[in-house]
Amino acid sequence: MSRLIVTGASGLLGANVVLEASGEYDVIALYNRHRVDFVNVVSRQIDLSNSDHARRILDEVQPDAVIHCAAGTAIDDLEKAPKLAMRLNCEMAVNLAKAAKEHGARFIHLSTDAVFDGKKGGYSESDLPQPMNEYGRSKLAGEEAVQREYPQALIIRTNIFGWSPGWTSTLAEWFIERLDGGGDVPGFVDIHFSPILVNDLARILLMLIDRDAKGIFHVPGADCVSKYAFGILIANCLNLNPERVIESTSDDAQFTAPRPKNTCLQGEKAKDELGIELPSIQEGVRQMFELRNRGYVDRLRRSKEEADGRDSNRRP
Repeated sequence: MSRLIVTGASGLLGANVVLEASGEYDVIALYNRHRVDFVNVVSRQIDLSNSDHARRILDEVQPDAVIHCAAGTAIDDLEKAPKLAMRLNCEMAVNLAKAAKEHGARFIHLSTDAVFDGKKGGYSESDLPQPMNEYGRSKLAGEEAVQREYPQALIIRTNIFGWSPGWTSTLAEWFIERLDGGGDVPGFVDIHFSPILVNDLARILLMLIDRDAKGIFHVPGADCVSKYAFGILIANCLNLNPERVIESTSDDAQFTAPRPKNTCLQGEKAKDELGIELPSIQEGVRQMFELRNRGYVDRLRRSKEEADGRDSNRRP
């Protein structure tokens, strides 16, 4: 069985990639602050911003592939700390890319639709990135540095939704919590994106690894929707009144960092490479709730609960 390192294993993307890959790969899950403990998966704490640590873990594990999900994503906090943004979103990626190249391991770097300014939407891989905040700039710098260091790397631009391990709430979970609680919830009508269910993305990543794909790929969902429309879909899946999703604009939120208005991506390159259709947002939301009904969320969050329990047992 091939050996796979997944970084950022306590986050939305990393945790779900670990679970999706664990039956197909011998997975080693790396985390930093938030301990995780997946069944039949080795978990290791590490600071990947330290190049020696990155090299040492690859020396020890000897992976066939590395999926780099770890990143700094607190957009408003990073706007006030550009050096931190670069450390988390560029330097970490370069450290891992160098180590992966030295070991001849495949390197898959997860990037974002926020590398674009959002002025037109429908971005393909050939469109020129023009990020408008420190988060986007640091992620683009990470892409460029990885490509220079390891030209055979696979870089994925995307935007995801789904169930998280539980340390923070995702946009979808925020809608669900507010709607389940009986309150109204604002939805931005002026921001459009093309999100994909994180589980679908994880499976596509594994397919691209099997195909030995290289270069930049956009992997979005099939639909471009506003965040307001996204909230409406979730309300309908919950069989709740969609009128409780209230039209709002991003200007009302008074964010510190500017937000691009339309970062919808085209995924034709991935579709052609794999011979697949990308999932619709309706299908993704439906599948998200189906996963909850099948006990997937309990399984996902058990990794956090088991880790918390082990930490408690260590305390005097």
